[in-house]
Amino acid sequence: MQDRKWRMNEVWQWVVAIDAFDFNDPEPLAEIRKSEPIPHELEPIVAAIDAGERKSNKKAAAKLKIPARERMKIAGTLSIVIGLINILKSEEIGDEWGEYRRAIEIGADRRLLEPVDELRALEREARELIQGTADDLGVSVETIENLLRDMRRKIADWPNI
Repeated sequence: MQDRKWRMNEVWQWVVAIDAFDFNDPEPLAEIRKSEPIPHELEPIVAAIDAGERKSNKKAAAKLKIPARERMKIAGTLSIVIGLINILKSEEIGDEWGEYRRAIEIGADRRLLEPVDELRALEREARELIQGTADDLGVSVETIENLLRDMRRKIADWPNI
């Protein structure tokens, strides 16, 4: 599973381009096809696009509040930050992340706080990040949450994006 996620990360620009195509912006896909070979996992998707079997969703595109070519870029950036916060909040941090969790505890001690207060601050920062992104883009928090949900669905269904 982890290898699949890393592979998706390696071809992320293709994921962004295909998502843009799905929302009636074919230009990013056309541009990336000029400069990079199609990743083998995505060949069936690109073939379906070329054959006209996979079409853009023009109705959904008309309702978009975030430009199609920016959707997955924004979702990816937010997901990375929120994912790190969630890892740090997790009670089940293994050896790999244990030193980061310990850093939170040390930081809390230095500020005379309880570690739980530091973790709540991280949670608050995640909410503020989503709210700030929504404000910056002039959309609702629900729009940002839906965007993140779309990205999580793509990750879960990889390579069938």
